[in-house]
Amino acid sequence: MDSVSHIIIGAAIGETLLGKKIGRWGMLLGAIAKSVPDFDLFYTGLGDPRAYMCEHRAHTHSLFIETLYAIPIAWVLVKLFKQKVSFQRMLVFMLACLWGHSLLDWCTNFGTQLLLPFTNENYSLNTLAIVDLLFTLPMLIMILIAIFYKRNEVRRNKLAKATLIYCGVYLGFTFINKAQAENIVQESIAKNNIPVTAHMTNPTMLNNVLWYSVGSNDSSVFIGEFSLLHRQNPITWHSYPRNQHLMKECKSKKDIAILKWFGDPYTIAQTNGDTLNMYAVKFGRTNMLESEMQKTFVFHYKLYQQNNEEMMGMERGNEKNMKLKEGFVDLWERICGRRY
Repeated sequence: MDSVSHIIIGAAIGETLLGKKIGRWGMLLGAIAKSVPDFDLFYTGLGDPRAYMCEHRAHTHSLFIETLYAIPIAWVLVKLFKQKVSFQRMLVFMLACLWGHSLLDWCTNFGTQLLLPFTNENYSLNTLAIVDLLFTLPMLIMILIAIFYKRNEVRRNKLAKATLIYCGVYLGFTFINKAQAENIVQESIAKNNIPVTAHMTNPTMLNNVLWYSVGSNDSSVFIGEFSLLHRQNPITWHSYPRNQHLMKECKSKKDIAILKWFGDPYTIAQTNGDTLNMYAVKFGRTNMLESEMQKTFVFHYKLYQQNNEEMMGMERGNEKNMKLKEGFVDLWERICGRRY
């Protein structure tokens, strides 16, 4: 989930559990504590695709490991605030922030290694976009208003609780939408005889109304978008060959293994000269006006050799192919039922 949402929800947790004891420090501590799992970005960075895939949302997001480091942090905070908050309450606060972070990330489709070190499996519920404006903006407004109330002002605490209630209700709403999306997709797959052995559904970016589905078999990947507001519109499926033989022929065996662990069974391979482009199609399409893979999918990984060294790069599909305004207009019109 995006950092702003984590910070907002953390501030609401801090105000609800600690605000009456330590004032505005509760909000600040909550915003920081809810962001702690993403501190893994300090060593994974955003420029190394291998580290980002394997280490982001890994150890710092494990429910077991979070419990281990929540205990000493809670103890230090109790000492820092001179016993104004009990250790038990501070530990509950820390676990609410840390576990809340990981469980919210679980709702998105990146994949979260919740059960490290027992398994490195990536878990994802695919109910929430990594950035969802209708999820984040109302909570942001409530927290910004709450900040201006005094420490013991009742309305401040009520706004924090309202933020958490809205968060829970909206997440429940996304599960209802997920169930509807699954029904629509399964009916479309059966009606159109789409030969898939696996499929997934996920909301498109910024909303929870326009969804997409990705299906796959050994040879092909199928993808299509649909709006929950216009279920009568049939899904237009786009198919792409997976070219798994190109993965087997690639010299970068370790990188192929990483990409298959991260993206299978929704991976596509395509050659571009001496470079192998690998598409993790589970993230959907960013430019729905295009059908060419390099222009339509959110991003792809590039595997190539340089000075006898295996290299991996990443390129975003929308960096050069669609302006921001065009993207918003297209997204809105698709939500409203426009199809291609």
